[in-house]
Amino acid sequence: MKREELIKFGQMISNKYLLPKQHLQITSRQVNYWKERDILPFFVKEKKGFMNIPQALWVLIINELSDIGIDTKRLEKLSKDVWEKPFNEKYADSVFKKNIAEKKLNKFDSNTLENILGFEPIMITLFRKEMNPFTDAIKTCLSSNRSLVSLIYCPKTGEHSFNFSNLGLTADLNNLYFGETLIVIPFLPLLSKLVGIEIEKSTTDLEYLSSIENQIRRVLFFDKPKLLEIEVQQDGSPKIFKITEEHKKPEELAKFFLTNKLPLGSKIMIEPRAQGNYKITIKT
Repeated sequence: MKREELIKFGQMISNKYLLPKQHLQITSRQVNYWKERDILPFFVKEKKGFMNIPQALWVLIINELSDIGIDTKRLEKLSKDVWEKPFNEKYADSVFKKNIAEKKLNKFDSNTLENILGFEPIMITLFRKEMNPFTDAIKTCLSSNRSLVSLIYCPKTGEHSFNFSNLGLTADLNNLYFGETLIVIPFLPLLSKLVGIEIEKSTTDLEYLSSIENQIRRVLFFDKPKLLEIEVQQDGSPKIFKITEEHKKPEELAKFFLTNKLPLGSKIMIEPRAQGNYKITIKT
């Protein structure tokens, strides 16, 4: 975990601007019900609170599980396993120690991690509260790797895991749970909704989008073309994407970014075309 990654992580978790009713279309009554039963441990009971992306994604996941009939006792246990167990077991500390021990960081970044690790107040109030396998899975979705992550949950045993686009892992998990029924909730459909909200609301570049993606976002939302054609030239064979009126919706643009890995470190050329259209050429 380099210093830049720590900064991006901090920005992602500190930007709390989402409200359950306004942005997620989940009633305050329902949220309060989950709060009272410790299903949303990051909320202060009886207080209206804004959420960051990981917290909002968890509310959407809980809503999905509730809709298919998972009872509150199971939801409470799952929430404690996802949020409280890593805190108590100092998951964040183990991540920091692993990065330091691997000696792949430069001296400055390594010293930065050691200093943070040795400062108990910030570990308790920030990193141990916000770093866990769930938020790590979200970072993987939002990173340049753009892996398709799913929550795998076994209602009978109460166990859960995160699947990073690995079918073999799914089979292994099925064996681990002795053939019990598994529920799989992909992050992408839910996460694209949240990223779409931020794409529309943010007036500055988003840290988890690449430079190319931020430029495409600026063209779409500020120049407002009727059609944006993107040509990606890679390995001698061009690939064409067409972003139409449908994709100009923030949620659709978020899906485009999360499902298409645009090459990093490429040259980008933006050309205005006739009738308010644009063409973007990306060369690796």
